[in-house]
Amino acid sequence: MSSGQAFTKLEALGNDFVLLDHRHGQADPEVGQIRALGERRTGIGFDQLLVLHAATAPSADCRVHIYNRDGSPARQCGNGMRAIARWLEDEQPSRRRFLIDTPSGTVDVESLGDNLVRANMGNPEFSPASVGLESGIALDTLLQDLPGLQSAGLVSMGNPHLVLMLPARASERMINQRGRFLSAHAAFSAGINVSFAAVSADGAVHLDVYERGVGPTLACGSAACATAAFLIHEGQTTSPVRVDQPGGRLVIDWPGPDSPLWMTGPARRVFDGTLAT
Repeated sequence: MSSGQAFTKLEALGNDFVLLDHRHGQADPEVGQIRALGERRTGIGFDQLLVLHAATAPSADCRVHIYNRDGSPARQCGNGMRAIARWLEDEQPSRRRFLIDTPSGTVDVESLGDNLVRANMGNPEFSPASVGLESGIALDTLLQDLPGLQSAGLVSMGNPHLVLMLPARASERMINQRGRFLSAHAAFSAGINVSFAAVSADGAVHLDVYERGVGPTLACGSAACATAAFLIHEGQTTSPVRVDQPGGRLVIDWPGPDSPLWMTGPARRVFDGTLAT
């Protein structure tokens, strides 16, 4: 990654990204460079870095490599998909629908206008193996001392999620301490995103997320999808599901097994810049 390279800052519900366009064959930044760019005081600052490459699938518009702020790779990023759609829409104003190759599969995204984008996040998976839980380890054992826990589930949206249902919103202390502990627990082969969720009186879901490789975040799109899918799968709610996070609201529509899950919410281009020496 050289000085003088253009970048774009994007955000979706406060989940923020830096996008680099490497579709002409440039190499991805190294881990140290990613961490330096992600620093909020001395770099640009972001939750995830999105590096676009030329598509390998014939029908796709581009391929994306996703990196967390700590430099670790991610296989999926729901808010990031919507952010990329906004960027592609600005590049190709006559189009509204795009296909993005990710490490976990191709994502169909559509701009609805006024910075609103929906994304087809595929089919949720609910098996322990799909999130990398080591065989022989019981989830109940990991969570036995979690205060107020009503139910818990494992969901893969192309990346791993642990959903914790509570009677009320989790405290900041719980999110930081328990989220950090569970996210990096050795029982999960590649770490896991931890969702602290509670259903409000009006049926909306309040969600706080400790994101692996990032920490507490204003919003996590794939976590919202995983939480809604878990509740629908368990018969605790019906589609569509309103998911409220500190950064704002997403609407998740999942008819059920063998059907794709659609996520709808805002995404915005914040500014463009050039990397200095």
